[in-house]
Amino acid sequence: MERIIKFGKTIRNNWKKSAVGVVALCYGATIVREKYQINVLMQAACKEAAKYGDSPIPMDRNPTVVTVILNPVANKRKAKRDFEKYCEPLLHLAGLQVDVIQTTSEGNAKEIVETLRGTEAIIVAGGDGTFSETVTGLLRRNDDANQFPLGILPLGRTNSLGNSLFHGGKGVDRVKQLIEASMAIIKGNTVWKDAMRIEPIVTEEEIPSKPIYAMTSLEWGAFRDTMVKRDKYWFLGSLRDYATFIFNGYKESLNWNCSGVIKYTPPCPGCNNCIRKRPEIKRKWSFFMPSTQTLQPDSKNVVNPDCATSQELCFKTCDFRIRTRNFEHTDVPSLSIVIGKNKYSYSEFISEGWSRLKGFDENTKHIEARTVELLPNEFGPEVVIGIDREEFEVKPVKITLLPKIVKLFCNPD
Repeated sequence: MERIIKFGKTIRNNWKKSAVGVVALCYGATIVREKYQINVLMQAACKEAAKYGDSPIPMDRNPTVVTVILNPVANKRKAKRDFEKYCEPLLHLAGLQVDVIQTTSEGNAKEIVETLRGTEAIIVAGGDGTFSETVTGLLRRNDDANQFPLGILPLGRTNSLGNSLFHGGKGVDRVKQLIEASMAIIKGNTVWKDAMRIEPIVTEEEIPSKPIYAMTSLEWGAFRDTMVKRDKYWFLGSLRDYATFIFNGYKESLNWNCSGVIKYTPPCPGCNNCIRKRPEIKRKWSFFMPSTQTLQPDSKNVVNPDCATSQELCFKTCDFRIRTRNFEHTDVPSLSIVIGKNKYSYSEFISEGWSRLKGFDENTKHIEARTVELLPNEFGPEVVIGIDREEFEVKPVKITLLPKIVKLFCNPD
């Protein structure tokens, strides 16, 4: 009893140190609990992956070869560590022959994929930027390389499409997301997704450049410019994104005046005008399960007089977006053109920005299109747009929807 009384007096006389000690003890207990849960998840995932690795393969074929395009500096240089800790062991246990190629500079993933040979699947280990470069390199090829599946390991700080395929989070949830993405590759379930081809509109004297391909969005305006600046407020932790709108909502350096003309054609389920032939090739391996893609009806003889009808619209806004419908279930593939308000007050801008951070978007009205010609009034190196979170110079471009063009590994559901 005397010891308990003495212990209580010590805590009362040193309450500040005691409070710090309790906080440190709780934090340590949380870390230990999180590591234990991660170990349990990895043990279960390793056992499941090993079942695939223990399965016999035919004598006349080698193990399945997959190539990993790894961005080692993604997510503040944590991507390589997370890949080696949570993803690579599962791929090896499943019996895959894993070739890892690390990118060395911006645009390097594009160059790697354009010349890649001798692989049966490509896995992107990085964020939106690495994935966008990989898709561009893949679709620039004209040898039907897009028939091979593409895997996403969402190891970057921003993973738009990866988070839509595999539920993300922090801590244990993030590890669970990486395990799900790795197991989707091992199980071989696939789904076809849309992409958009973005090519500059040039005059006869100019030399046309290669097109860029994107799978999520093209963004132009003050909201995009604000989100780009959020890394400057890293010291605010979880409040960083909200503070970004407070500190930048009044700045004239943002693109408050996005104006120009768009010419667009309506969506089309497929006809003799817009059909793009994509021949099927027989797989030479039996590891992957059959694709979940359904057979599309022959559109060569379908006539749609409205398909080539073009409409023109002048716009002036501070929020211009063109998005694919990869995050939605639609009967007719289309692009979604969103043109926001022309002017926002400081309070309205902050309110709208915070709503978007929570997943709510007031701009519910949109224009559906198959092709879009964007003709901005002002363009040059000082005006930039975001294409799949990567910055490009604003210039006249033509955006064309390519429905069901990229095959991605996904969960069975």
